Amino acid sequence: MKKVFYHLFFLLALAGCAKEEHVAVSDGVPDGAGFKFELTTENSTRATTDENFKTSFAEGDQVGLFVVSRTSGAAGKLLASGNSVDNRRLTYSGGMWIIDKEVGYPSEGEVLDFYAYYPYVENIDPTGITYDASGSMYDLMMARTVDIDKTYETVTLTFSHLLSLVDVQVSGGAAKSAHIKGLKPAATFNLAEFGSEAVMSSAQGAEVIAMEKYGKKHFRAYIPSQNALGSSVEILSDGSVQPYSPKNGAFAKGTAYQYNIVSTLINIADLPNCYMVKPGESVTFPVLKAYEVWRKITFINGGKLRNDGELGAVLVWQDTQSLISEVALNADAGNPDQSTITVRTNAGKGGNALVSVTMGGDKVWSWHIWVTDFNPDGNASEIDNNGDGATDYTFMDRNLGAMTPDVNDPLSVGMYYQGAKNTPYAGFTDKFPYDEASITSIPLYDINNAEVKYTTGDVWNSNQGQATRRILTDPCLFVTAGGEPYSWITTDGNASLEYGPNFWSEEATGEKGVFDPCPEGWMVPAYKNGKSPWISFIPDSAIAAYPKSGRMKFNGTFGDCSLVMLYSSTMHGLKNCALAAGKNYIQTDNYHNYSTANALNVRCVKIQ
Repeated sequence: MKKVFYHLFFLLALAGCAKEEHVAVSDGVPDGAGFKFELTTENSTRATTDENFKTSFAEGDQVGLFVVSRTSGAAGKLLASGNSVDNRRLTYSGGMWIIDKEVGYPSEGEVLDFYAYYPYVENIDPTGITYDASGSMYDLMMARTVDIDKTYETVTLTFSHLLSLVDVQVSGGAAKSAHIKGLKPAATFNLAEFGSEAVMSSAQGAEVIAMEKYGKKHFRAYIPSQNALGSSVEILSDGSVQPYSPKNGAFAKGTAYQYNIVSTLINIADLPNCYMVKPGESVTFPVLKAYEVWRKITFINGGKLRNDGELGAVLVWQDTQSLISEVALNADAGNPDQSTITVRTNAGKGGNALVSVTMGGDKVWSWHIWVTDFNPDGNASEIDNNGDGATDYTFMDRNLGAMTPDVNDPLSVGMYYQGAKNTPYAGFTDKFPYDEASITSIPLYDINNAEVKYTTGDVWNSNQGQATRRILTDPCLFVTAGGEPYSWITTDGNASLEYGPNFWSEEATGEKGVFDPCPEGWMVPAYKNGKSPWISFIPDSAIAAYPKSGRMKFNGTFGDCSLVMLYSSTMHGLKNCALAAGKNYIQTDNYHNYSTANALNVRCVKIQ
């Protein structure tokens, strides 16, 4: 049997040169009625490919089979149609290859040539199989076995690859997507010419080929073999592009090309909105996020900074007197977006604070400072929300901003967040909240321990950019709503969100969003498997680790203070899906959600 290997170009070595042990034989054919089939792949890629580019067929994979009949010694040719067998389907099921209809044995003096391709397509012309990476990307494989006479019981088909594999793994900075430029995405393949260079004829014209996301910062593309001159791989994140020029001169069929690219790009969501620091210690963080948000989330202010004036840094509030000793701006005059802020804390004090960076005196972005000895990895709990045995969430053992996991202590309540906002609202530290208490009565302090008060004000109009500018520049404002849609974002209940529902998590991927309030490595839980993060919870026992702290209602007062109430990051319109639970009551599905003008607690989950 001829062996065709899928060579790895550059960094990876093949696991071995032997034929795959993944071999399956067709079944369901009565003895003597027709051939059985053994399908194998060499060390290569797809049908199912592991990290070492080793291939095995997967359950449900299908191949198409053509058979040409001829007399021994006579020439035979695979035609577009009218062959002895045209496009017979073989399906991999339960470890066996099942053929739609058996292929009978040849008569005396007759031999059969077998041609196969993967993946199966109905009504295909085997002499003109079109592949176009810009439309549908898959790994095209072909096989041929000839001169089969009546002495054979099993036909062995060994598949080889007709395409090149481009594999991009990114380290360092960000990479939300990747594409290839300067290459031809399409070609036509003739199964009759399999084994010769004439098997492929290339289409004209280079296009941008979007790569498929294979894992976090890992991308793949299957492309026709061709010259690599002038081509480039580009990784992208938040509108920024980083090009990479391949060193190989060509992309050869049956060859894998792996590029390890160190990204210099920034994913805004990777810059956290909360920093944890131990009492008596300090934390320094970049102001870059403020610039990136205003410049790249264009609905806020058309890509312009709020105010390009002198930088500053200020403590907005602290919920414990003398918690913060200093907030200092470490300015970079030549590159102001590379400046940093240092926050210093006093020993023996735990609590929460809010720090803003200012431009020309205007606050433009704020960070939650969580002063605590708490190690979030120390007492995390794992949750399987759909019963498949896999961990879907790893939860912190306390609410975001809490000082203790003891639900009998008011310090277990932590921070409140209006749905999809990046900045927190502190609760009472000396008592649990109670129904109808006003958020304006929560004790807060400035750097000199003078009293600070939250303010309230209704959402102004339907302009979402204006609403977002407002909350970014006035982090002490609690936006109230007097009627539908009960939102801080807009007065238009039928509005489609300009930036959402990607504030706390990216809708398409479930990844952490730009406005997510959790520390680095953690995020507000998004729905998975179409289910709530709390779907498996039951009243009383399952919520014992959660303080009953209710919500800050859309009118600026507390309510439902006998309930545990937690936001998820999944939005439905102008609402965030949430948990509401109490004695003999629990609602976890996505029909029970809360308008974003409500502020609820958050319980972070570890980013997987």
